[in-house]
Amino acid sequence: MTKQLLIILLFPFLIFSQSNSDCDYKKEFGNGDIYEGCTDVEGRPNGKGKYSWANGNYYSGDWVNNKREGSGEFKFNEGSLFNGEWINNKRNGYGKFISSSGENFEGIYKNDMRNGKGKRSYTVGNIKVSQNGIFKNDMFFSGEYLQSDNLNGITVKAIFEDGDRISSIQTSSESTIKTKGSYFSNGTLKSGTKTVLRKNGELVISEYKNGDEVVNSIRSNIKNYYNENDIKGDLTSIIVDLEFEENDNTKYVNLNFLTNKKTQTDNERFIFDTGAEMFSLGYNLFNKLKENGLDYVDLGIVIPTIGIRGEPTENMVIKIKEISIGQFKVKNVIAFVETLETANSSLLGIDFLKKFSEVKWSLISEQLTLYK
Repeated sequence: MTKQLLIILLFPFLIFSQSNSDCDYKKEFGNGDIYEGCTDVEGRPNGKGKYSWANGNYYSGDWVNNKREGSGEFKFNEGSLFNGEWINNKRNGYGKFISSSGENFEGIYKNDMRNGKGKRSYTVGNIKVSQNGIFKNDMFFSGEYLQSDNLNGITVKAIFEDGDRISSIQTSSESTIKTKGSYFSNGTLKSGTKTVLRKNGELVISEYKNGDEVVNSIRSNIKNYYNENDIKGDLTSIIVDLEFEENDNTKYVNLNFLTNKKTQTDNERFIFDTGAEMFSLGYNLFNKLKENGLDYVDLGIVIPTIGIRGEPTENMVIKIKEISIGQFKVKNVIAFVETLETANSSLLGIDFLKKFSEVKWSLISEQLTLYK
């Protein structure tokens, strides 16, 4: 009896609810807007429906109490499209956005903004950008940033954490540039380390502070630098006499080289040239030293230079294990080797002298003083 009474009491309500709910509803508003779909008992959008604005925008999907809520598609009059989840007329939850300009986003929204995990891609001129990671209030917050320039072939890969760029790799046909540290808003290094690997194999490392390169911080694998552990000898300094021939202003320095048999070569004479940057071995001298067992490592790097006669030439770069000058033994010396058979000038330039803590040259006594 109780069940029957409950059914009788509810029956008029059910009939009333159904009769006042309409999924074939269509209304044209005075401003030109149109709604087609389900409504509640008060005639408001509720359930599945499509609302078309007079300006060309439309929303098609779920409604709850006259609000976009659930799953639905919103298309803008200029062609952009969002398809995803809604709460209280705002994008909330998973969704996909495709703009008329080519921008794409797929991921999580909150309060109508990108918030959470997602992937975004867009194009600015010749540059294509993708962001894959975590977004916060529409801003890329943490993850991987990729940028490619189709015009000049440069690509950039950066890592972001908590809204800040922490590292970057820029690749082109000429070099690979790696940076790590803190950055300005335009992506240039503010403070940190910059490593440049050129296509010829040269590796250059430098430090930056407040956007400026730190003085004397540059280190290259094809140049010599002072290292106290590379200078062996009992004295704190030595004096080396410069040799010269009568009626000739050319000055010479004698060097000896360690062989792989742990012996020293005979004296080899080098032109002392303070106008030359590099320390170089002529073609014939290098081959002679090789035959005698020169202990060295080929760095696999070839550097083009201009010879003393003005002709272009290529130089292979090597690291010599040990060279003796006077009472000093100098280890790990970078040298350029002439690859042209007719290039046979061996020069002791500034780069060799940089292996020492200090160097003094006396024009009067024709002597070099080298400090350990």
